[in-house]
Amino acid sequence: MNDYSINGWDNEYARLARAASQLRTISPNNNNNSLSSSAQQKQDQALSITTGLNRLDTQLHNLESSMSISSVEAGRRRALLDGLRHQLSEITGSVTGGVGIGRAAAAGRGGGQLSATAAALRQQDEMIDDLAVGVGRLKTQTHMIHDESRAHVRLLDEMDANVDLANQGLEEETRRAMRLREEKSVWRLHLIIIGLSVLLFLLILMGLS
Repeated sequence: MNDYSINGWDNEYARLARAASQLRTISPNNNNNSLSSSAQQKQDQALSITTGLNRLDTQLHNLESSMSISSVEAGRRRALLDGLRHQLSEITGSVTGGVGIGRAAAAGRGGGQLSATAAALRQQDEMIDDLAVGVGRLKTQTHMIHDESRAHVRLLDEMDANVDLANQGLEEETRRAMRLREEKSVWRLHLIIIGLSVLLFLLILMGLS
């Protein structure tokens, strides 16, 4: 998975959220058959949205498994899915129970209610758009933090390599110093042997004379 998949996930969620917001109202109609047909249509749309949410849940699990998204981001997106599912359950419940209520109250609904509902839907769409923008910003910040973390890890690896090189150089210098000390000891021993040999030779000469 890559950034394109995450962007696709965000866009698909925004689309499903908009579709869910359109299910909040039932078009008023005095015809009972039209009300039942509208309710059935909204039930079908809710089922389609639920299928899309399940698909997003599967994609989110794959993104988290491939470490394309952090567990915090995955949890936040999963909470969004749960909230939208809860909203769908409320909508489908109101649609199912609202058919009978709508038949009794359809004649009393006026254009003012429709205008208020339309304004509420537009406001919700704007909130969803703002949420999508916030998700994009948070995703960008997450990638920046991830890049900085990788840079820090790379610096630590370089520091470890430099420490290893310094340790190797120190060990080499220690071995060289030990070799020099041994060589000095050998030369000192040779000089002592030569001096004793000369002294022995002089003593022999003095004894012969």
